Amino acid sequence: MSGRVVVVGAGPVGLALAGELRVGGAEVTVLERLAAPTTESRATTLDARTMELLDERGLLAALGTVPREPRGHFGGLPLDLEGQPSAFAGQWKVPQARVEALLGDRARALGADVRREHEVRALHRTEDGVTVDAVELGSGGTCG
Repeated sequence: MSGRVVVVGAGPVGLALAGELRVGGAEVTVLERLAAPTTESRATTLDARTMELLDERGLLAALGTVPREPRGHFGGLPLDLEGQPSAFAGQWKVPQARVEALLGDRARALGADVRREHEVRALHRTEDGVTVDAVELGSGGTCG
């Protein structure tokens, strides 16, 4: 893949996408409204498949030893997760903020340009792709 890609949002999904796009050869810019990563974790567990994906990308060592819970629940109904066909069966206790930092480090190391305090105002479809109207917060300047 080649070309320029703008990812809107530097949360876990945006940063993971930025890293994968860089691996594929795209020039990636991530635009994030917040000045700094949030320290609030909206999620505190990773499932087996997420752990497998992090392992495939060589990222588990950076997490260190994390607690594993063999049981979970769905709607309050207990679930035994140990029988999953995975080396990472169960739920792994990793706060979202820690995952976000890990994925951000990876994206930047791969060459993604992560720009904080940039707010996307509009997207415009063109014959050649999409243009992005964004402003750099605090400076009053625009970027495109």
